[in-house]
Amino acid sequence: MEKELFDNKNSIFLIFNWKMKKAYDKMFYPIIRELELTQSEADILLFLYNNKQFDTAGDIAKYRAMSKSMISKSVDGLYQKAFIAYQVDQKDKRCIHLTLEETAMPIVQQLKKVQKDFFDQLTHGITEHEYRVIESALDKMYTNITQTLK
Repeated sequence: MEKELFDNKNSIFLIFNWKMKKAYDKMFYPIIRELELTQSEADILLFLYNNKQFDTAGDIAKYRAMSKSMISKSVDGLYQKAFIAYQVDQKDKRCIHLTLEETAMPIVQQLKKVQKDFFDQLTHGITEHEYRVIESALDKMYTNITQTLK
């Protein structure tokens, strides 16, 4: 990493997070342009595919840190493109479950490949031992953040 990051160790997390998001979006730019999707629509498709147990707009807002208005706009766009369907929860009529339509699956597979390529590039040159150490540290940080948010 750049020298100035080491001068303030607390900045490393914020700068890393910002650069990682920027690189992630950059890798997706060609495919979302080709598929005529927005980045938010691509993120929602991948979220629903990767996290089948989380299928509401509230889940997306909670776990993807997206605004509810952006989710609403993106979900509407995906619905109009026939990529997702809505299902009202039988127990709580205010809750709407989102499901991927079969028509979305070829697109999701293309997006999954870009996502895999991104994570392969992100972890390039990292040994299995180093990965386990990073994973352990991130798990501890996640616990700390979760406690802070309670």
